[in-house]
Amino acid sequence: MTIPRPDDRGATDYPTEQPAADTTFTMGLPRCPIMSLAGRNPLVRTSDRVEAVIWALTIVVSLLAVPIAAAIGTAVYDTSRHAYAEQALTRHIVTATVTDDHAPKISRTNTITVQARWRAAGTEHTGAVQAPSTTQAGDHVQIWVDNDGSPAEEPASTARAATEAATAAVALVIGVVGLTAILFSATRIMLDRIRATGWQRDIDNLVGNGDGHTTRNP
Repeated sequence: MTIPRPDDRGATDYPTEQPAADTTFTMGLPRCPIMSLAGRNPLVRTSDRVEAVIWALTIVVSLLAVPIAAAIGTAVYDTSRHAYAEQALTRHIVTATVTDDHAPKISRTNTITVQARWRAAGTEHTGAVQAPSTTQAGDHVQIWVDNDGSPAEEPASTARAATEAATAAVALVIGVVGLTAILFSATRIMLDRIRATGWQRDIDNLVGNGDGHTTRNP
């Protein structure tokens, strides 16, 4: 008697293991609401197209705000620089003599308001001026006056004009972008409610044939 060896057994004696089929996953790019405008997809609702249009307008308005803000910033810079340059030409420092230090009004900058007299524009002037908190009657202080000799604030630096221009431009862009974002969000919430109402109506029609009664199969 011959004992068959394992190699002599037929292929049908043991099932052969089939290789597992490869599983392929396809990932697409996220769809932008603007893409709903393209094509004639029957699944795209009117509300989807309205949302896409508003989204596109939001992007366009936000982009247009940048050059407009730059133009406004340039105008602010030119105006402020001219005003500050004029201040530097029309204001100068004179020496004033403190005449009264009674009942001083101390400010947050450690200065007090005192009465003083000074000579400017060919005449003598008197009035309230700002002086250090340690000032006493008879002391001399430096004050800014205009061409008429009236007290004036220290002229601003022309570098301040650049800061004001940049602030105005950035504030405009942020304001426009924020406003358009709020409007788009409000519109989207309204459209979502409209879509939810439509879905509920379709479900009610499917379940109850639109008459409020559920259809039962016999």
